[in-house]
Amino acid sequence: MKAKVTAKWQGNFKNGSGNFDAAHSAIGSSVFKHNKSEGENTATNPEELMAAAHAACYTMTLNYILTSKGIEAESLETSCTITATSFDITNSDLVLNAKISGLNEEEFLNYAEQAKAMCPVGKAYKLEVSLVATLN
Repeated sequence: MKAKVTAKWQGNFKNGSGNFDAAHSAIGSSVFKHNKSEGENTATNPEELMAAAHAACYTMTLNYILTSKGIEAESLETSCTITATSFDITNSDLVLNAKISGLNEEEFLNYAEQAKAMCPVGKAYKLEVSLVATLN
């Protein structure tokens, strides 16, 4: 699989903004900014996109593992927080809440850790990745 997105920027760094061109994706309508203000819902930034990619990929990886073991999750909800300084992204923190019937805590945590180790996006980031997993 290959994924291609083109980022286009207009204006200076402080006040400019950009948008994406992705022919086969909803991301093509997204606007990104350097100075996205807290609570702004009309634009994103690279850190949010990284968090979205990691949360989605981790959740899909865990679901793949569970499905391959004949386990069906009622729900999997993963949030991801990317921590960044001016020019460094230092870590990615995953928080998973799962509803899975018939699975004990030890098995659940084992599968959750396997997914963390296998997640292609997490591996590509080469960051400190933390995981807090809760089975409801």
